Amino acid sequence: MRPEKYKLAVIEDNEIILDSLVEFFGASDRFDLILMAGSSEQFMDSWKEQRIDLLLCDIGLPGKSGIEAAWFVKRRSVSTQVVMYTVFDDKEAIFQALCAGASGYLLKNTPLMQVEDRLMEVLNGGSVMSPHVARMVIGHFNPHLDKAYVTETERLTPREIEIVSMLQNGDSYKVVAEKFFISVDTVKFHIRNIYGKLQINSRAELMNKYKRPM
Repeated sequence: MRPEKYKLAVIEDNEIILDSLVEFFGASDRFDLILMAGSSEQFMDSWKEQRIDLLLCDIGLPGKSGIEAAWFVKRRSVSTQVVMYTVFDDKEAIFQALCAGASGYLLKNTPLMQVEDRLMEVLNGGSVMSPHVARMVIGHFNPHLDKAYVTETERLTPREIEIVSMLQNGDSYKVVAEKFFISVDTVKFHIRNIYGKLQINSRAELMNKYKRPM
């Protein structure tokens, strides 16, 4: 028996992009595209009693923004995951989306097969960001970091950047392991790689060298 597909909704005002999403997810073995809309208002009017597991939503929409759509969705169905899908990499828009309850933020130049994989990560309890966006996130929490650190983080993967952010937040290896559904030994393996890329030798050095501003 084939597993039930996840219920997907899309809000996208660009007809060419919407058509490509419809074509791609229409053939997906993992998603059932049940609702498509060209604006937040159209989505809000069209969403009745259907279960939606995940909403893929543009930010720069006519009328109500995608961020407003995210607030609407999370108030109505807290279990529905929201991933922003946009050409914008504006820092303020990113954090407004995250504050609205979005679980991820992907740029539209992400290949659709990777988009599908990232959406599955969200549905499995993770959060996703394009590498460039992930670097902006860590930069937001560390606005006084020097350019050398920014250059160093360019060598980190999105997962490694998330781990660094959690370590800076004081989370234990166990907490990191539970978030990503991996073993503590795997976390330690990632951290050894991070230390090598950042040219440091310990968590204490990470905290002292790249500490958050007070």
